[in-house]
Formats: sequence, C-alpha cells, structure tokens
Amino acid sequence: MAQSTKPSVKIWRRVAAALLLGWLTGCAQTPTETAPGTHIRFYSINSDGQFSELSLVPGREEPGCQDMPLDLKVHRVAQVGFAVCRVFARNECPDDTALVMRWSGKQSRSDPNKNQPTIRITPGSLWLFEAGREIEVASWRCDLEG
Repeated sequence: MAQSTKPSVKIWRRVAAALLLGWLTGCAQTPTETAPGTHIRFYSINSDGQFSELSLVPGREEPGCQDMPLDLKVHRVAQVGFAVCRVFARNECPDDTALVMRWSGKQSRSDPNKNQPTIRITPGSLWLFEAGREIEVASWRCDLEG
C-alpha cells in the first residue's frame, strides 16, 4: 500500500510545483501601463431609440490599439481618463481608417476637438459619428498622453 501512494505524492508535488512556477512567472511579468479609472465605452441604439452599453468588450481600460471581438455597430462613444482615443473601421488601428466623430454636447472653450468634426476623441460621453447614426467599429486606440 505504501508503494502505491508514493507515485501519487510525486504527481501532486509536480502539480504544486508547476502551479507555483506559473504563479511566480505571472507575478514577474511587466504590468500593463494603465491609469486608474481610464476606459472607453461603446453604445449601440435599438429600434426603440434606447441606448445600450456594449459591455463585453475586452481591453477597454488598456491604452494602445485594441480590436473589437466582432465588428460591432456603434452609435455613441464615451471615454474617461485617456488624453485621446480614436476609433477605426478596420482591425489593428490603421490610420487611414480612422472614423470622424463629432461632439454632441455644448461648445467648448478649452477643447477645440469638441467644436468641429475630428478623429481625436477627448474625454467625454457625447461623441457621435459624423457619417451616420450607427457605424461599424473594428478597433480603437487610446493614449494616456496627447
């Protein structure tokens, strides 16, 4: 009976060592550069005119280029905490596919991007697409510095 438990003890030790090694490797990785509270949000609009946040979008808090899991039709974009974000019609954020947005809130004395159509989405929640009610978005890029 003692011999049959030895192989299982060895297996459990190997499993524990592998888990410990995996945990230590994960802790040793360089953390991503994020600032607390930064995120971009995307909203769709249904046939009744109701807004719905597209909440299952990974990478919304991360700076840099992010691809949508699927190309989704978006009505409105909001961003908080980033210096600037841009949205794109194709994956991998190619500059020539940047989508033009317009601020639908009040005129701004301090942010010229909010006074004319632009591809630079500055912090705020009232960004609409210049080209139409809903536009298919494939990727976005947010930066912590302008």
